[in-house]
Amino acid sequence: MKQIKLEETFEELGARTALAGSFAWQMVSGITAMCYREKGEASLVEIWRRLLSSEQKERFVEALDKLQIRDNPAAVTAAYYHYFSNSIGGLNMQVIVESDRKAWIRYMAPWGSYPGIAALAVPPAVRRTILSTWHPRNGELLNCPRLGWVATKFVADGHPYDEGYFYEYDHDLRPEERFRVEHVSQSPEFIPENAPKLDPEVWPEERVLKGGYNYSVDYVRHVIGILYEILGVFEANQVIQMAMRLLGAQFTADLAQKTGFTGNAPADVAGMLHGIFAAFRNPVSLEASEGEATVVLDGLVPFTDQADPELRESVFEFVKMVVRQRNGHLSVARSFDVATLQERWTIKDEGRWLW
Repeated sequence: MKQIKLEETFEELGARTALAGSFAWQMVSGITAMCYREKGEASLVEIWRRLLSSEQKERFVEALDKLQIRDNPAAVTAAYYHYFSNSIGGLNMQVIVESDRKAWIRYMAPWGSYPGIAALAVPPAVRRTILSTWHPRNGELLNCPRLGWVATKFVADGHPYDEGYFYEYDHDLRPEERFRVEHVSQSPEFIPENAPKLDPEVWPEERVLKGGYNYSVDYVRHVIGILYEILGVFEANQVIQMAMRLLGAQFTADLAQKTGFTGNAPADVAGMLHGIFAAFRNPVSLEASEGEATVVLDGLVPFTDQADPELRESVFEFVKMVVRQRNGHLSVARSFDVATLQERWTIKDEGRWLW
């Protein structure tokens, strides 16, 4: 078993979690976008509906104490939860408490998922699903049946941000009354100085960075599991394979820069892959000789920590595309030991153009 570096400086932690978070969100965005391309809008919407439901089930209630927000009025607690949790996850958030019964939140552009111009291709139904799946259930989970969620702006509809407010009504709400859309032309200004702050003794910067890292890893794990539920293992892996190939084609140069391995020799390409998977705390090492290098990997986080033979083969499509992108003279071969869950990716200079 390869050793994980247990101690790291704050700068090393920041660099590692930044690389891991960026890569993880590329994977989530790429896999779900490929599902949209291959299976249509209904499948994409269903993925995000289930994804948000599963994340809420695991995160919401226990986070109230971790974030020290449980004792606020229900509307304020709900708004603070989304403000803090998503900020930790790397999103640019705003929160405005108008009263004990009314609190606003804004998800500022750019989106964490679907970076760049990919956001232009995402159907508006996705953001409406995201903002109508989790938020309206907060009242139920807070034992406040009077709490509802009102969505007021959507980036996908041409607004500058996704926005809405939690409101505590004078009467209990039926499930269908917990969410509504009310477009508004003007809403309260966000004053950064008035925004709530996490207790720095409870939430030092190191914990915030690690929290953001966990947030991104959870989303990769969940999106793959949901794709399996919706499509079955065979069709899900067809989608994942194609996503891995295109993600490799699109982001290899960027990842080479981020890992610091910009050369195209076998050791450079292996070093890049080592850097990516080491960022997720996988035990990983390199073996190198003249014209050849092997990545030895005892873990495949963020994708899986199980045998998952079909998924592992799908992820290897990313590795193959990375190698081909960096140097057309290089081949790559994979071996996998199911007993130890050890991957070996051997990259070799064949001395000739292969493609």
